[in-house]
Amino acid sequence: MELSNDAILKKVLRYCAYQDRCTQEVRKKLATFDMPDSEKGKILKLLIDEGYLDDERYASTFVRSKIHLKKWGVNKIRMALKLKGISDEIISNALSEIDPEIYRDELIKVLKAKKINETDLYKRKAKLAQYAIQKGYEPGLVWDTLKSLNSKQ
Repeated sequence: MELSNDAILKKVLRYCAYQDRCTQEVRKKLATFDMPDSEKGKILKLLIDEGYLDDERYASTFVRSKIHLKKWGVNKIRMALKLKGISDEIISNALSEIDPEIYRDELIKVLKAKKINETDLYKRKAKLAQYAIQKGYEPGLVWDTLKSLNSKQ
């Protein structure tokens, strides 16, 4: 069944209205439809002009949600945005919006929530650090935070 350009536009508009999308995601969605590239380009331009598609807004939303909901660190977020085809400048701008205090608080929550069955204090700290670093937190910040947490206990 072949869809008209209007039907495809409606589908893509719904796709973008459901949640923020980046340009690469919409291009992939448009690639699933059998239509000339020039028409795909027109739809993409229309989405950008009408405000349905904005990579800067997408990156900001992505950063906030990954920090607060998934508890990801900056390194993991940066790589995920790069994989989505977001430019380095937009990524830097989105990451600069992070409040350092909130970011550190999220790291503390990650470290306190992780249950590690290890009696040796050094091994326990190493495993906690490894876990946080895998979640994308910067190694220096992780070790500093672990030191400050242990000095408070």
